[in-house]
Amino acid sequence: MSIHRLLVLALALAPSSLQAQRVTAASYEERFSELMQLHPLPDRVAEVSNLVLQRDVAKFTLTSGKLYLLSPVGGRTVAAVFRGKAVFTFAPTSPIEQDRLARFERAKALEAPVTDLVLFFADSTLAELERRLSFRLDLIPGEIRSRTKSALEYLSDQDSKSFEPDLMAAFLNGETSQLFHAHVVRANGGPLKFTLNPNEAEAVRLQNKVSRRWGKGLTEVICQFPAKGQSRTARVTGDRVRQADIERYTIESTLTPSASGDLSFSAAAKMQIVADTAVGPWVAFVLFEKLRVDSARWEGGEPAVAFRGHDSHLLWVRLDRQIRPGDGRTLSLYYRGDLIDRFVDFFQIKSSAAWYPRPLEGRSRAVFDLTFNTTESYLLASVGDRVDSSKAGRMVRTRWVTQGRIRNASFNLGLFKAHEVKEAGIPPVTVMISEVAHRKLKRVFAQQRNMRERVGSDVVNSLRFFQSVYGPTSLKHFYATEIPDFHGEAFPGMVHLSWATFQGTDDQGEDELFRAHEVAHQWWGIGVEFESYHDQWLSEGFSQFSGLWYLQTVRKNNEKYFEMLRRWRSSILHRKDEPGPISLGYRVGTLEAADHYNDYSTIVYHKGAWAVHMLRILMLDLKTMNEDRFTRMLRDFYAKHEGRRASTEDFRQVVQQHIGTDMGWFFDQWIYSSALPTYRVAYRSEPVENGQYRVKLRVQQSNVPDHFQMYVPVTLDLGKERIARVRVKVQGPTSDIELPLLSAAPKSVRFNDLEGVLAEVKMVDWRE
Repeated sequence: MSIHRLLVLALALAPSSLQAQRVTAASYEERFSELMQLHPLPDRVAEVSNLVLQRDVAKFTLTSGKLYLLSPVGGRTVAAVFRGKAVFTFAPTSPIEQDRLARFERAKALEAPVTDLVLFFADSTLAELERRLSFRLDLIPGEIRSRTKSALEYLSDQDSKSFEPDLMAAFLNGETSQLFHAHVVRANGGPLKFTLNPNEAEAVRLQNKVSRRWGKGLTEVICQFPAKGQSRTARVTGDRVRQADIERYTIESTLTPSASGDLSFSAAAKMQIVADTAVGPWVAFVLFEKLRVDSARWEGGEPAVAFRGHDSHLLWVRLDRQIRPGDGRTLSLYYRGDLIDRFVDFFQIKSSAAWYPRPLEGRSRAVFDLTFNTTESYLLASVGDRVDSSKAGRMVRTRWVTQGRIRNASFNLGLFKAHEVKEAGIPPVTVMISEVAHRKLKRVFAQQRNMRERVGSDVVNSLRFFQSVYGPTSLKHFYATEIPDFHGEAFPGMVHLSWATFQGTDDQGEDELFRAHEVAHQWWGIGVEFESYHDQWLSEGFSQFSGLWYLQTVRKNNEKYFEMLRRWRSSILHRKDEPGPISLGYRVGTLEAADHYNDYSTIVYHKGAWAVHMLRILMLDLKTMNEDRFTRMLRDFYAKHEGRRASTEDFRQVVQQHIGTDMGWFFDQWIYSSALPTYRVAYRSEPVENGQYRVKLRVQQSNVPDHFQMYVPVTLDLGKERIARVRVKVQGPTSDIELPLLSAAPKSVRFNDLEGVLAEVKMVDWRE
């Protein structure tokens, strides 16, 4: 063969010509190894001058330097490194994201000088580079290799053989999509990560590196929002657009005691894998990292290819074909491991959510058929209806099946004693308390008397109360179980409650609120799910308000209700606008903030509850103090969205229907923005004809935009047990308000009575 023909053949087989081929990895480890060994190719180097790559709102202007293509992965080029002078521009259009960017970068649009870029792509980037650049043979500086290695550290973990799952899926499956990732090294400032990920409902994401004190390679989301032209459809009601789902689980678990008294865990999970878009053949699931997979088999018994790295939370399965809508595969997975710890006589399930394989988003709905094998020493409760129970020797076998598809499944077991409560109008309640453990704890912590009854009373009474205000539940049985932790969790028909709330009930009402909050999730979070993380306040804020409303009712004490609101207000005002608005969900605050761990609860839980309270007061009939309109609104919202996911906009539509006017201003101010008003209030009264009195208010509003408005309740004490209540509109820097004529001179004026507005109020003297 002539040299000319050899050259033609070599060019034909060059990596760039293989881009159209779809090469699915036979082995996860081989493809991972290729990624970890990425290196620049000496014959794939190009001089760059004024090259612009535009990816949505991100622009990379490569002014001068060199670009190095990296070695192929699965037979195609998926990565490149640029070194030289460049500028990275990022300009979000949403005011929320602009404010979020300003919190990190002190500017609402970013324009950063760049020295290095490491690009990973499954899109048209290579074709764009080859069309606009000329590649040739050149020397490879050592810095290019080290820069590649540094970028990989932010996407992978060598010990667990884990890689960012959407990038890994694209490389495993040889996919072509809009997926693009850039590791940006700035001339001044820490590195940034920009990602355009079509698998996410919000495809555009900008992240930064967090301080080393938080761990190597840890990043935080600065901005995240939909790509241009990307919109939610009726099908997209979560945070991901494309993934492998599981529509049905049949899981048999065995929990047996060891000689030391600990519990071992093993399970066989049969899963029906489906998808509403084409995915695979390689698909990823989440499984608690301490669980080890023994084997996997398809429905016919043939072995399935599965990979799970050491202590990795990702489980990769290679299907025999791509799954498309209407298609599906049934996989059986056998696994075991360190799932349960023992503390005194408490048993703690280390992962109540990932003890079985779950889709990447983790909020997909499925039917669960769960069987548990335990010894008779332990009492166990699970989601679902208990449809079977049998005993063989000392082993007890119970089976639990959900009535329909649910979002999350869990169980709890321990050396429990069951306290049964059956009352008309509510499902039977079983309270499961570890009394043996509490007797031992008495040596250190005092316990109030009759705690199982007191906890049971709150569970029963809150179930009854929420049914009366929100609507009936379809639950056949309800379990309240104890966990050796300081938080609570809710699942369909079951709640986990902290051991601390079984020790005593505090005077301030925190315990009643806490118990009722978890029960309220049967309506908010489970009955009506939230659409995306932006709407999670519809679960947590609503449940927090529900717990507060229950506290007011069970204590028959309005002051306790307002005391709790005032405590929450203090923490919210302390943070002011630093964390961000309610709609940011888990993204409120920053990881570097001193109050980071409290930001989420302060904003999503407490400020979310405050928003519901403000609607309650806004809809209250001040003459009769009747709040039927508010209750009807919540019942209507629950009835319309029960069994579905709801967004903040869905809630706004229901509020508007019941108030009878557009409420966009309220949601813009309190859910999508973070400004909090301060009112400086003065008043004066003067006699007029017919023995009546005129009262004037002057309200100065600050710390909010000029268009900020609220309808504030005002109560005037007229003496002789007479009061007058009015609602006034405050808008702009100064509001001069004349109240309706009164029959007597007011002895006092309570501005923002009933805590109608989340605001700081300062009463001042009247001055002309």
